Amino acid sequence: SFKEAASGSDEPPSPPSGRLTSAALRDLPTPPWRVVYEIAADRLGGIGHVLIGPSGVFALRTTMDPLPPTPSGEPDARAIGDAAVARAELDDALRRCAMSSDRLVTVHWGANDGAEVAIDVVPGHTAVDGRSLTEWATGTGPASLSPAQVDLAWQSVVTAIGRPDPLID
Repeated sequence: SFKEAASGSDEPPSPPSGRLTSAALRDLPTPPWRVVYEIAADRLGGIGHVLIGPSGVFALRTTMDPLPPTPSGEPDARAIGDAAVARAELDDALRRCAMSSDRLVTVHWGANDGAEVAIDVVPGHTAVDGRSLTEWATGTGPASLSPAQVDLAWQSVVTAIGRPDPLID
Protein backbone atom coordinates (compact mmCIF):
# COMPACT_ATOMS: atom_id res chain seq x y z
CA SER A 1 0.00 0.00 0.00
CA PHE A 2 1.11 3.56 -0.73
CA LYS A 3 2.02 5.62 2.32
CA GLU A 4 2.10 9.39 2.46
CA ALA A 5 4.63 11.35 4.46
CA ALA A 6 3.12 13.19 7.39
CA SER A 7 2.45 16.86 6.76
CA GLY A 8 0.86 19.79 8.52
CA SER A 9 -1.63 20.40 5.70
CA ASP A 10 -5.38 19.95 6.17
CA GLU A 11 -5.66 18.79 2.53
CA PRO A 12 -5.90 15.04 1.98
CA PRO A 13 -2.77 13.47 0.47
CA SER A 14 -2.52 13.33 -3.31
CA PRO A 15 -3.12 9.90 -4.82
CA PRO A 16 -0.03 8.20 -6.24
CA SER A 17 -1.32 8.58 -9.81
CA GLY A 18 -1.56 12.35 -9.33
CA ARG A 19 2.04 12.41 -8.16
CA LEU A 20 3.10 10.51 -11.28
CA THR A 21 1.37 13.11 -13.43
CA SER A 22 3.01 15.95 -11.46
CA ALA A 23 6.43 14.43 -12.07
CA ALA A 24 5.76 14.03 -15.80
CA LEU A 25 4.51 17.62 -16.12
CA ARG A 26 7.71 18.91 -14.48
CA ASP A 27 9.60 17.72 -17.58
CA LEU A 28 7.87 20.35 -19.74
CA PRO A 29 9.90 23.49 -20.48
CA THR A 30 8.81 26.68 -18.68
CA PRO A 31 8.27 28.89 -20.51
CA PRO A 32 6.33 28.25 -22.70
CA TRP A 33 4.38 25.83 -20.47
CA ARG A 34 2.75 26.67 -17.14
CA VAL A 35 1.18 24.10 -14.82
CA VAL A 36 -1.13 24.36 -11.85
CA TYR A 37 -0.17 21.25 -9.89
CA GLU A 38 -2.13 19.00 -7.53
CA ILE A 39 -5.37 20.93 -7.22
CA ALA A 40 -7.45 19.97 -4.18
CA ALA A 41 -10.33 17.61 -4.99
CA ASP A 42 -12.93 20.19 -3.93
CA ARG A 43 -11.62 22.76 -6.43
CA LEU A 44 -12.30 22.88 -10.18
CA GLY A 45 -14.68 19.94 -10.13
CA GLY A 46 -12.04 17.33 -9.41
CA ILE A 47 -9.54 18.40 -12.07
CA GLY A 48 -6.12 17.38 -10.70
CA HIS A 49 -3.83 19.63 -12.75
CA VAL A 50 -4.18 22.36 -15.37
CA LEU A 51 -1.69 22.50 -18.23
CA ILE A 52 -1.38 25.85 -20.02
CA GLY A 53 0.82 26.41 -23.02
CA PRO A 54 1.07 27.76 -26.52
CA SER A 55 -1.45 25.24 -27.85
CA GLY A 56 -4.13 25.91 -25.22
CA VAL A 57 -5.48 25.17 -21.76
CA PHE A 58 -5.98 21.54 -20.76
CA ALA A 59 -7.85 20.12 -17.74
CA LEU A 60 -6.06 16.98 -16.52
CA ARG A 61 -7.41 14.05 -14.57
CA THR A 62 -5.30 11.03 -13.69
CA THR A 63 -6.06 7.33 -13.44
CA MET A 64 -4.12 4.12 -12.92
CA ASP A 65 -6.23 2.47 -15.63
CA PRO A 66 -4.65 1.45 -18.94
CA LEU A 67 -5.22 3.56 -22.04
CA PRO A 68 -8.66 2.71 -23.46
CA PRO A 69 -9.05 1.22 -26.93
CA THR A 70 -9.57 3.57 -29.85
CA PRO A 71 -13.32 4.23 -30.06
CA SER A 72 -15.21 3.17 -33.13
CA GLY A 73 -18.40 4.61 -34.50
CA GLU A 74 -20.04 7.92 -33.80
CA PRO A 75 -19.12 9.75 -30.57
CA ASP A 76 -21.61 9.40 -27.75
CA ALA A 77 -23.37 12.72 -27.09
CA ARG A 78 -23.50 11.99 -23.36
CA ALA A 79 -19.71 11.41 -23.24
CA ILE A 80 -19.13 14.70 -25.08
CA GLY A 81 -21.35 16.45 -22.55
CA ASP A 82 -19.60 14.74 -19.63
CA ALA A 83 -16.23 16.07 -20.87
CA ALA A 84 -17.67 19.59 -21.11
CA VAL A 85 -19.16 19.34 -17.61
CA ALA A 86 -15.82 18.11 -16.22
CA ARG A 87 -14.17 21.27 -17.58
CA ALA A 88 -16.96 23.64 -16.49
CA GLU A 89 -15.39 24.96 -13.25
CA LEU A 90 -12.08 25.51 -15.03
CA ASP A 91 -13.92 27.39 -17.77
CA ASP A 92 -15.60 29.53 -15.09
CA ALA A 93 -12.16 30.45 -13.73
CA LEU A 94 -10.87 31.24 -17.21
CA ARG A 95 -13.80 33.54 -18.01
CA ARG A 96 -11.99 36.18 -15.92
CA CYS A 97 -9.48 36.45 -18.78
CA ALA A 98 -11.93 35.77 -21.64
CA MET A 99 -10.62 32.22 -22.28
CA SER A 100 -11.86 28.66 -22.00
CA SER A 101 -10.23 25.25 -21.79
CA ASP A 102 -9.51 23.29 -24.92
CA ARG A 103 -10.14 19.78 -23.67
CA LEU A 104 -10.28 17.31 -20.85
CA VAL A 105 -7.20 15.09 -20.79
CA THR A 106 -7.26 11.84 -18.84
CA VAL A 107 -3.71 10.72 -18.07
CA HIS A 108 -3.50 6.91 -17.88
CA TRP A 109 -0.71 5.21 -15.91
CA GLY A 110 -1.86 1.60 -16.31
CA ALA A 111 -0.14 -0.92 -18.57
CA ASN A 112 -0.08 0.15 -22.21
CA ASP A 113 0.89 -2.02 -25.14
CA GLY A 114 2.79 0.97 -26.54
CA ALA A 115 0.61 1.28 -29.61
CA GLU A 116 -0.70 4.77 -28.95
CA VAL A 117 0.51 7.91 -27.18
CA ALA A 118 -2.97 9.45 -27.11
CA ILE A 119 -6.51 8.60 -28.17
CA ASP A 120 -9.30 11.06 -28.88
CA VAL A 121 -12.05 9.48 -26.80
CA VAL A 122 -14.70 11.95 -27.97
CA PRO A 123 -14.47 15.55 -29.18
CA GLY A 124 -13.18 17.54 -26.19
CA HIS A 125 -11.69 14.53 -24.36
CA THR A 126 -8.31 12.92 -24.99
CA ALA A 127 -6.77 9.94 -23.20
CA VAL A 128 -2.96 10.10 -22.93
CA ASP A 129 -0.44 7.48 -21.82
CA GLY A 130 1.25 9.09 -18.78
CA ARG A 131 4.68 7.90 -19.87
CA SER A 132 4.23 9.97 -23.06
CA LEU A 133 2.62 13.06 -21.53
CA THR A 134 5.50 15.41 -22.42
CA GLU A 135 5.63 14.08 -25.98
CA TRP A 136 1.87 14.55 -26.34
CA ALA A 137 1.86 18.08 -24.89
CA THR A 138 4.70 19.35 -27.05
CA GLY A 139 3.01 17.95 -30.15
CA THR A 140 -0.51 19.27 -29.49
CA GLY A 141 -0.51 21.59 -32.44
CA PRO A 142 0.08 25.14 -33.52
CA ALA A 143 0.38 27.97 -31.04
CA SER A 144 -2.96 29.60 -30.28
CA LEU A 145 -1.90 31.47 -27.11
CA SER A 146 0.78 34.13 -26.78
CA PRO A 147 3.19 34.02 -23.81
CA ALA A 148 1.19 36.83 -22.17
CA GLN A 149 -2.05 34.85 -22.58
CA VAL A 150 -0.41 31.75 -21.09
CA ASP A 151 0.65 33.78 -18.03
CA LEU A 152 -2.78 35.41 -17.71
CA ALA A 153 -4.60 32.05 -17.87
CA TRP A 154 -2.15 30.57 -15.32
CA GLN A 155 -2.66 33.52 -12.97
CA SER A 156 -6.46 33.28 -13.33
CA VAL A 157 -6.54 29.57 -12.49
CA VAL A 158 -4.11 29.85 -9.57
CA THR A 159 -6.08 32.65 -7.91
CA ALA A 160 -9.44 30.99 -8.65
CA ILE A 161 -8.45 27.97 -6.55
CA GLY A 162 -7.41 30.18 -3.64
CA ARG A 163 -3.65 30.17 -4.01
CA PRO A 164 -1.62 33.41 -3.87
CA ASP A 165 -1.23 35.39 -7.08
CA PRO A 166 1.99 34.04 -8.65
CA LEU A 167 2.72 37.20 -10.63
CA ILE A 168 2.70 39.65 -7.71
CA ASP A 169 5.82 39.99 -5.59
